[in-house]
Amino acid sequence: MSKKSFAVTVAGGGSTFTPGIALMPEIKKHMAVNGFADGIAETNQHVDDSWKETFAKAVDPTTIPNTYLKYYLYPDYVVEHSNPEHTRANEVMEGREKTVFGACREIIEKGTAKDCGFEAHAHATYIVDLACAIAENTRERFLLIVPNEGAVENFDRTAMVEIPCIVGSNGYERICQGAIPQFQKGLMEQQVSVEKLVVEAWIEGSYQKMWQALTLSKIVPSARVAKLILDDLIEANKGYWPELK
Repeated sequence: MSKKSFAVTVAGGGSTFTPGIALMPEIKKHMAVNGFADGIAETNQHVDDSWKETFAKAVDPTTIPNTYLKYYLYPDYVVEHSNPEHTRANEVMEGREKTVFGACREIIEKGTAKDCGFEAHAHATYIVDLACAIAENTRERFLLIVPNEGAVENFDRTAMVEIPCIVGSNGYERICQGAIPQFQKGLMEQQVSVEKLVVEAWIEGSYQKMWQALTLSKIVPSARVAKLILDDLIEANKGYWPELK
């Protein structure tokens, strides 16, 4: 991997870092002073209202919020402040999806992507970089979702975890993360249990296990509500789900 320095813009100013140097402590310090959404307005990513609210709902300055934490940690707030007629899915369809499909139509009509003005976002460039790492054996570091198998030492070995990995032509190598704090560990174990129970419910045709899965979910307030949701889901998904008994 290249060791040459590169520039990263933080809070409107350029800073030079060297690959291999831990940046997370500095990022956390910056967020503690400037907030989690600093600089979002200057980009065309994550500018929808739901994203802005997500970044504003943080539990502590050591945890960088993602798009899911708001739903897990503040489900009552989300319900109270959501418009069922205009959800995050609607925002995506009216925003990024419209932009992408519009750019595709323009490219097809012109027969070229030259000067189309379309800006590829992180996921698009990420998958190209990943493919290059495999094809050219660059052994670069990527975030991948892989079986834990001890990479997070105090977490379920069979769980899938998203962790840094070294990627080359022979596949990936996990970078061990050590132990995670109790709060994050509890959140992760709860969600993994939900997902495993859903899979077991599907395989076994078990109403009980699907009910248990929904009851454990952080976005469901009680077993009673979980049962109501499950019964509605069964009705809405007839023809797609196995029969649950």
